[in-house]
Amino acid sequence: MYALKVNDIEFGYDRELVLKGISFNIEKGKFISIIGPNGSGKSTLLKTLNNLYKPTKGNIFIEGNEISSLKGKDLAKRIALVPQNTNIDYDFTVEDIVLMGRHPYKGRFQKENQNDYSIIDESLKMTNTLHLKDRPITEISGGERQRVIIAKALAQRPTIILLDEPTSHLDINHQIDILNLLKNLNKEKGTTIILVIHDINLAARYSDEIILLNDGVVLGIGKPEEVITTTNVETAYNLNVVIDRNKYTNSLYLTPVEIKKRIPKKQTETVHIICGGGTGAEVINRLYDEGFNLTLGVLNVGDSDWQHGKSLMIPMVEEAPFTGISEKTYNKNSEKVKAADIIVISSIPFSRGNLKNLISGYEGLKSGKKVFFIWDYPDENFDYTDGKATKLINEMKQTGMKVVKSVEDLVRSIKECT
Repeated sequence: MYALKVNDIEFGYDRELVLKGISFNIEKGKFISIIGPNGSGKSTLLKTLNNLYKPTKGNIFIEGNEISSLKGKDLAKRIALVPQNTNIDYDFTVEDIVLMGRHPYKGRFQKENQNDYSIIDESLKMTNTLHLKDRPITEISGGERQRVIIAKALAQRPTIILLDEPTSHLDINHQIDILNLLKNLNKEKGTTIILVIHDINLAARYSDEIILLNDGVVLGIGKPEEVITTTNVETAYNLNVVIDRNKYTNSLYLTPVEIKKRIPKKQTETVHIICGGGTGAEVINRLYDEGFNLTLGVLNVGDSDWQHGKSLMIPMVEEAPFTGISEKTYNKNSEKVKAADIIVISSIPFSRGNLKNLISGYEGLKSGKKVFFIWDYPDENFDYTDGKATKLINEMKQTGMKVVKSVEDLVRSIKECT
């Protein structure tokens, strides 16, 4: 059973639609981030999921129950909302605030019992706020207050917690603190977490799945690698980015490049890039920005150029990690070479494992392809094939391969011959 099923919902203010045909399913126990630019409908969607806003079209099901069929208290036992604004002007104690989370379980004028207070203490312990129990809510820090409001949500004993930008007003230390707390609740208690968050890098780090909204529609939904792509980010945020892996967390990491939508050239040539070990990043970025159709290969899975190519969704020929190029993979790469108009070879060291990449480039050259070699070795120690690579390169020079000294020279040379 899904925790949430959203079927083609619409919602708007006056006659202007904010949510336009939103549909998705969320499995129980998932950690979900909702991202998107300002005005894309993130907070509106969250409030609609909590029945604060009623959709003008479509249906929302919570654990198999249509949301409009649930009474207020029944809904509050299933789902809790932590709002964006957690400021409270009255001098309630922390315990009083968390105690409000027990309201769905109490009848009119019914007093809290020992079980309620046990749940309150447990919720305070889980959020590391038990020591604040008797403090006025107005006299604690923003990070502490955010934890207290989460404790209030936990006191409802919900299976789903919705959070609207829980880290937006916190410094990075408290942001990580809150997200670690939510992740622990998600893993240890099986609580489904759905939060709106602006920081895409934090969303990628903590989420099982991401929902990307843009102009009131779902632009992408799935695992971070499926949703956080250069194409999606350009479309939603009008931003050119580079997407890599954070070497410490192994999560996707987005670096903004410029606020300018990339306009690809039409009917450009296809460039096949032979690279590896990070030697291809600069040429990939530059030719990508110039609008060329790119292919890559052969690259070992996990190689930094492989990761970079994946982030840009560039077609490539892959080989298993730490494995030499097999005959099968070599043939696949040869097909990419045949399909390309131009072959570019970066300044990679050659060994027995990747010599077939150079052979593929040579075969392309002999068939009439334009081949460019970026000669940018820091020293002459690039040939680990007992001279076979050097011999091939010299033959390729004699056959018409053009050697360039930099990526700028490469781009200039390609433009001159296209």
